[in-house]
Amino acid sequence: MNFVKARKSFFGVYNRFIHIFITLAVCIVFLFISKGIDSAFNLSSFLIENTTVHRFFEIFILIISFSIFFVAFYTYPQTHDNRLLIMGYIFLGGGLLYWIKVLGITNDVALFDSFLSCILIRFVNSVCFSILFTYEPKNKVNIRRSYLLLGATMFLLLSVLMIKSPEINNLFFTHEGTLSFVSAIVVLFDCLLYSYIFYRIYINSKQKNDVVNKTLSCALLIMLFSEIALLNVRQVYDMSTVVSQFYLAVSYGILFYSIYIFSVRRPYKLLSKIKEKRENDLVKMDKLVESRTKELRDMYDKLIADQDLARGIQLSMLPRELPKDEYVSFSVGYLPADELSGDFYYVIKIDETRYGICIGDVSGHGISAAMLSIFAFQKLQSLMEETEGGGMTIPSMVLQHLYDSFNSSNFNDDMYFVMLYGVFNTQTGIFSYSSGGLNTVPLRLRPDGSIQELDNDGFAICKLGSILKPKFVNYQILLFPGDKLILYTDGLVDAKNSQNEEYSLSRLKSIISDYSKFGIDYLADAIIKDAKKFTGAKASDDITLLIMDSLPPF
Repeated sequence: MNFVKARKSFFGVYNRFIHIFITLAVCIVFLFISKGIDSAFNLSSFLIENTTVHRFFEIFILIISFSIFFVAFYTYPQTHDNRLLIMGYIFLGGGLLYWIKVLGITNDVALFDSFLSCILIRFVNSVCFSILFTYEPKNKVNIRRSYLLLGATMFLLLSVLMIKSPEINNLFFTHEGTLSFVSAIVVLFDCLLYSYIFYRIYINSKQKNDVVNKTLSCALLIMLFSEIALLNVRQVYDMSTVVSQFYLAVSYGILFYSIYIFSVRRPYKLLSKIKEKRENDLVKMDKLVESRTKELRDMYDKLIADQDLARGIQLSMLPRELPKDEYVSFSVGYLPADELSGDFYYVIKIDETRYGICIGDVSGHGISAAMLSIFAFQKLQSLMEETEGGGMTIPSMVLQHLYDSFNSSNFNDDMYFVMLYGVFNTQTGIFSYSSGGLNTVPLRLRPDGSIQELDNDGFAICKLGSILKPKFVNYQILLFPGDKLILYTDGLVDAKNSQNEEYSLSRLKSIISDYSKFGIDYLADAIIKDAKKFTGAKASDDITLLIMDSLPPF
């Protein structure tokens, strides 16, 4: 035999039946002790002459009956338990009848009228409880409480009429004051009904393992012993009557406790459990948020590291020193909006007399923009190396090469960049250039301080190669010694201050005019400083500035 399985089975039966065993044992022991005390001290004679104990139990039952009614009545809008509401009205009817007894309204009738009301209340309780626990009312239907109140009132009136009838009193009692045959049959019938109700509630408690049903089963078992004690009555108000009333008072108290648990205490316990669960969930959520925050922080640190790496790659590709000779010099200034700039520039010496100049702006900011600027830079550099400079001399062909290469790449379709590429010949002074959609006006600064706007029509480098083949146009302008060429991206003229005012081309021209007599390095630095002062904070877009100076021969 498996000892562990047997032990587990024993404790399962023990936990299921322990409350029944204890209640049954206490009821039996108390019944025999009361009979022994009555035999030894003849308490029945004292109790018959002095009904104080009996009246005490009646008042207690009266209070409990009204308490059960009020709990069921006022918690119904929240519980919507129709069975509990009907039970409350049953106790209301019994409580009103006990109230009449306590006030002594029926004292003008026969001696046994108040005792008859007890039998009547017990009978109505047993019948109603057996119906309620056999056919449970559906809670989906709301019961009109006024109808139940009318039923309780009719029961009270009918009960008073029965109590006041001598014929009914004679039917239920003998002339010696003991129970008649009819009374005994009614009490036995109550015993059967209480046994049936006890069985029904016990089955429910077994299936649901609910403390409320277990408490109800104990209360009904005690009610059964109340009826058993009533069968032993030899005279009204004797020891058996008091014992029966005691059992009934205890059962009413237990019933009130079970209803209190169901209607008042259990919701608060459920609320407390929900609160505890919510607090546990909040603790778990805090831990989860902390964990996710750490993950995001790690991801952010990795992103910053990747961004720093990309920035290093981007900066390594930009020329550290711009080429120059006795005929031309260059200066650059840029102000990135983010850690990674979307603007790029490129100055390369093609041969002894020609210089390639490029400035561009890619869509967006950050890593994607930096990668696109690196793509443009690498394509220009590879074209320079593959053609040994020959492919870099005609600006329109350079832009066409970039357009075709970009359309063959795997960049997203919504990405694009705009640029301007030009070639300056130091021997002839001719600057030949082509626009790839750069949306700013190149400026020519003359030695006398006048500023000339240059043509700049062109098509952006974008992914429309499958439907459009643009023709890039070459423009030419003759630069004299002392002329300066100023190229810049739209981040400069479109920059806004705290009043949402744009920096504008006119302000740029004004700064250029103010510093036209200075060198190009000083001019570039002055423009960038003025842009920083104007925005007052970090620029919303990248700002890149490239200035070429055609030097005088002496």
